[in-house]
This record gives sequence, C-alpha cells and structure tokens, in this order.
Amino acid sequence: MAKRFGTFVRLLGRAAGASAALVALGWAAWRWAATGMPMTPLPGSPWPYLATWGALCLAGCLLLRWATARDGAEGTDYVVAVLAFAGIRLSLAHRPGLTPLWAYAAGALAAGAAAAVLWRRSRRTA
Repeated sequence: MAKRFGTFVRLLGRAAGASAALVALGWAAWRWAATGMPMTPLPGSPWPYLATWGALCLAGCLLLRWATARDGAEGTDYVVAVLAFAGIRLSLAHRPGLTPLWAYAAGALAAGAAAAVLWRRSRRTA
C-alpha cells in the first residue's frame, strides 16, 4: 500500500511540476508579448486563463501518465505542457470566453480519457 501511495505522490508531483512550469512560462510570455511581439495580448489580467490552462495541463498530464504507466514512457508531461503553452499563447492573444474554453477542454479531455482507456485495454497482458 505504501509503495502505491509513493508512486501516486511521484506521479502527482511530476504533473504538478509540469503544470507550474507551464503557468510560469505562460506568465513570462504574456509579459514579454506586452513589449510588442507578433501576438500582442489584449489588456486585462492573464490569471483566469493561466489558471484554466494550468488545471487542464495537470489533468492532461495525469491522464497521459496513467495511460502510459505500464509502458514506462518518459517525457509525456512535457508533451502536454508544450501543447498547453500553445493554447495559452492563443488564449491570451484572442481572449475567448472562459466558459467555451472549459467546454472545449472538457470535450478534449473526455476524448483523451476514452483513448487512454482503449490504449490500456490494448496493452493488457493475458
């Protein structure tokens, strides 16, 4: 039991670390873009978008780690973080509503969860 708990804590720590790095990079990109970069963000606080993408990155990292737990795939957190960073840049540049952003993200995470379940079933050893 203690071994499984330690594994879960490591898994959660890595996913939380990737999400925190994503939020820090998103904030830095927002600050840097304010100097006249090609995707100049609209005025206003970036924190609702950074928090949204941080939560989505955490969920995506945990989902991908769970799906690839038996295969021992490394670096999966960073794949999710790179995709979420692209979403942050677009969100801060165009400022869509948070409700549609959460709705689309919930659909994407549901599709990802279905794909993860299918992946785990196909990898099951008899």
